[in-house]
Amino acid sequence: MPISPPSRCGEPGCHALAPEGRCDEHKRKAWANRSKAWGSGSTRKWREFRAERLQAEPQCRWCGAKKDLEVDHIIPLSRGGSKWDPDNVQTLCEPCHEIKSEQDRRQRTHPEGSRLTF
Repeated sequence: MPISPPSRCGEPGCHALAPEGRCDEHKRKAWANRSKAWGSGSTRKWREFRAERLQAEPQCRWCGAKKDLEVDHIIPLSRGGSKWDPDNVQTLCEPCHEIKSEQDRRQRTHPEGSRLTF
């Protein structure tokens, strides 16, 4: 099977030769234009589940805030928590979610008595 000769990179203004498409400098990464949550399951199913949970619990469970809400897994997925169990999620505002996430990180790195309280 014959091999095609290199052609100009597909990036406008680049004159480098590439075996196909774009040169190494301009090759697009598969994940480059994805949202931050893409790898963590930002699927249609998750978006629907999240919307249901926010409707069922429309304020932060910790402080009562009603805006900038996020759905948090009470038992993190990294520790075996269920992604889809409604009893394993809670609504937290962004600041409270950051505190909770930091507690979870500390728990992973210092398992004994490192839980912060809010």
